[in-house]
This record gives sequence, C-alpha cells and structure tokens, in this order.
Amino acid sequence: MNRSTRPGKRPAYHHGDLKSALRSAASSLIAERGVDTVSLREIAQIAGVSHTAAYRHYADKEAVMADLAEAGFRELNASMRDAMASIPGGVTRKLQAAGSAYVHFGVAQPHLLQLMFGAAIADWKRYPGLVEASDALYAALTEIITSGQEKGKFRAGDPAELALAAWSLVHGLALLICGRRVTGSDDALFVERASQRVTALLIEGLTGK
Repeated sequence: MNRSTRPGKRPAYHHGDLKSALRSAASSLIAERGVDTVSLREIAQIAGVSHTAAYRHYADKEAVMADLAEAGFRELNASMRDAMASIPGGVTRKLQAAGSAYVHFGVAQPHLLQLMFGAAIADWKRYPGLVEASDALYAALTEIITSGQEKGKFRAGDPAELALAAWSLVHGLALLICGRRVTGSDDALFVERASQRVTALLIEGLTGK
C-alpha cells in the first residue's frame, strides 16, 4: 500500500524530528519523479502530518528544498572529509580520495546532487544556511589545495581558483554518470575506475607530474 494512502493515526513528532521527516519525504518524492511536480502538501502527506503542521516549519516547497540541499552539502562535505581522514599518506592521495567520494555521493544520490546545483531554489540569499554549507564545501577543497602548496606538492597559484578547477572536474564526472551520458554508468566498477582516472588527471595538473 502506498504510504500516502495508509490509514491510521498520524505520528507525533518533536520539532527537529518533524523537519527531518519532511526532508526525508521530500527526498523520496524528488528521487521518484523530480522536483517540479512535488508540493508541500504532498510532502506533508507522505511524512504523515497535516499540511498545516508542515507550514509551521516551512513557508513553501522551496524552503523544504533549500533545507534538503543544505543537508546534502553538509553530508557531501562530511563524506569527503571522512574519505581523506581514512587515507594514510600524503596530500595527493587525500585529494584523490575526496574527489572519489564526491563522485560516489553524486552517483548514490543523483536527485539530491541535481537539487543542490539545479534551478529549483531561485534565490539562495533567502537561505543563509544553504549558502554557508555550500561555501564550507568550497572551503574544504581550498583547504586541501592550500595544504598541498604549503608542503610543496602542488603548483603555485590562487588556491581558490585551483579548488574551483578541481571541483568542476569531479562535479562534471558525477553529472555525466548521473545523467547516463557515458557507457557503463550503471557499473560500480566503471564508476570507481572513472573517478580514479579523473582524479589522477587532476593530481597531474596540480603537481605537474
């Protein structure tokens, strides 16, 4: 039976739990059919609460999507940092691990990646938490580039510009795979090999080797 038609008493949520439930419902819906056809009323229905309760937390659907995108940026940042922390050795291997983690995040949650970087959220200035989370991801990439430069491993240059180039490279691969634009997109081994090759090219560009 579809969750939206299940009978029974609606669950009682604490404040934070309800927001989490609404985000989860929104994520499920956009994974199923994209952002455009989803409404806040439907998100509330899937979460098992009244639309009135949903409006106490979110002004509109865009606000839910902004909150979901913010959570996505924070999750991606944590995934990259965890990947770097798990890799022994130098800065080049850590950057490769971060790039691979980025690609795998996008492949695992393509609907979320597309929301984070798409046009569904018209004015980011309305959502300072989203801006901060996105900036923190950029800062994490800039930080690893700066560390490599300080250790004499990476070429000289503006670390923010080099971080943007690195971000563009792994993000482009993630989008190509998510969009099924390359043969083998459904093959986990292909995804791993592709991410390794692309991050290796990135390292070559940064080290000149």
